[in-house]
Amino acid sequence: METAAKTREYYAYDEVRSWSVNGKFSISPDDTSFWVSISPDAQLHPSVLLGSGASIGYGARIGSGAKVGSGAVVESGATVKADAVIKAGARIGSGAVIGPWSVIGSWTRVEAGAALEAVAVVGSDAVIGPWAIIGSGVIVGSGAKVGANAVFECGAVVEDGAAVGANAVVGSGARVEAGAVVEADAVIEAGARVEA
Repeated sequence: METAAKTREYYAYDEVRSWSVNGKFSISPDDTSFWVSISPDAQLHPSVLLGSGASIGYGARIGSGAKVGSGAVVESGATVKADAVIKAGARIGSGAVIGPWSVIGSWTRVEAGAALEAVAVVGSDAVIGPWAIIGSGVIVGSGAKVGANAVFECGAVVEDGAAVGANAVVGSGARVEAGAVVEADAVIEAGARVEA
């Protein structure tokens, strides 16, 4: 009878921090199939979970219960707050802040200086532009593009594949439908709906 070895998606920071080779950490000196790269001055809570190939940059801070998926990158000075989830291959730019209980989808880019407040959800393959502000409870769909300095107020929804231009403001509870485009500097009133 064959038994397949079960692989774990994440390892606890405490499990990986004791073995280091050339700045990369692994679960044991004999097992190099799992490794992470953690800058010496990064601050990780002991309860953080890391996926293989995750990279944590200079001065980054990762809060309690957060998960950083396989191949995900948290760049220098970025902050991932408590219980946030950064999925596989996502990239969090320098100085960006991911709020508590937020979820960043696979292969999504959150650019430098962007800030996501609590319980924000961003789908896969999306782009959040530099210095954008994403309010609490905002949902940004897969493949959506958010321009630099855009502001999303609490509860706004941007559906899959939609684009919101630089400096635009999307009001509380507003909805930008799938494939719709909001021009740069536009203001979408609270509760409004933008159709494709």
